[in-house]
Amino acid sequence: MISAVKKGFLGAALAMSCSLAHTQSCDNPIPVCGDIPEPLSLSFAQSLNVACVNSPYVSVLEFMTNGNLVNTGTATVEVGGVACQTDGVEDVIELVVVKPDPQALCDVASYEVVATCGETGGAFTVVTDELLPNTTYLILLGTAHDPSLTPCNLTLFLSGPAVTIDACCTTNIAPGQSVNLTVTGGDEDLGYTWFPDLGLSSTTDAEIIASPSVTTTYSVSGFFGGCQYTDAVTITVGNPVGIPTSFTPNGDLINDQWSIDGLSQYNQADVRIYDRWGQLVFRSVGYAQPWDGKNGGKDVPVGTYYYAIDFNDPQLVGMETVTGFISIIR
Repeated sequence: MISAVKKGFLGAALAMSCSLAHTQSCDNPIPVCGDIPEPLSLSFAQSLNVACVNSPYVSVLEFMTNGNLVNTGTATVEVGGVACQTDGVEDVIELVVVKPDPQALCDVASYEVVATCGETGGAFTVVTDELLPNTTYLILLGTAHDPSLTPCNLTLFLSGPAVTIDACCTTNIAPGQSVNLTVTGGDEDLGYTWFPDLGLSSTTDAEIIASPSVTTTYSVSGFFGGCQYTDAVTITVGNPVGIPTSFTPNGDLINDQWSIDGLSQYNQADVRIYDRWGQLVFRSVGYAQPWDGKNGGKDVPVGTYYYAIDFNDPQLVGMETVTGFISIIR
């Protein structure tokens, strides 16, 4: 997940910041989006007495989880940038995440606590339990700090799989091939937007076909809970690894092996090297140990050799055997 933007709040950011102090109650909570820092001033006089939060100044924030019906996941709440002190000592900040009755956000008796309490001075982090999809949750932030003496400011950052969309999947294809891309988690009624539109069967559907002619990163945006979220996938077209054209196995510890960048992630890759008469001089499945220019423990002659690599990976759609020449120099 790359970013989230408050849909509908972009043009009203100034108005929102001006009214922040008046939108912290349980019946009018502050809406928050994943991966967007939320600056807060804990000055709203309210006590809800939920779990560890029983202070006289309680601010209420609201977020909605995504539409991943199989497994929404958790959310992480990070509190940082705390400037809430009395005589130079950090005051205690209390935080708990609850699932309310969506028809009665102030009905404390209906609150279901879904995270351990955060109760400390300074910065801290709270991780929720597994959350339900398409569900409203509240974050309760409390302090006993008297805002008439000094401000009590902090920044809250919400993140995690429960507040993202998920685009799938970054992969490799051969030139001329296609691959299916999907995105989940957003509001299907609001749809999605894919960009760029090069080689795409659609720019608005949750499931599309991508046929890029060159390596391309596609971003996709979707909405839920009044927020816009974005994820991205990269489709690599052609050979996914970096293959050197020569190496120098002369024992000086410099370029002594035929190291192939990126090949280690393909643990079923079949690497074969032949001499100019077509005789196999080296073979490795997985390529855990790069070729050192030997055959049967003896140095092969200086010259040009022929290689063939099969990646044997289901993600490499239609990828043919990669072939080429490698020179040994001593």
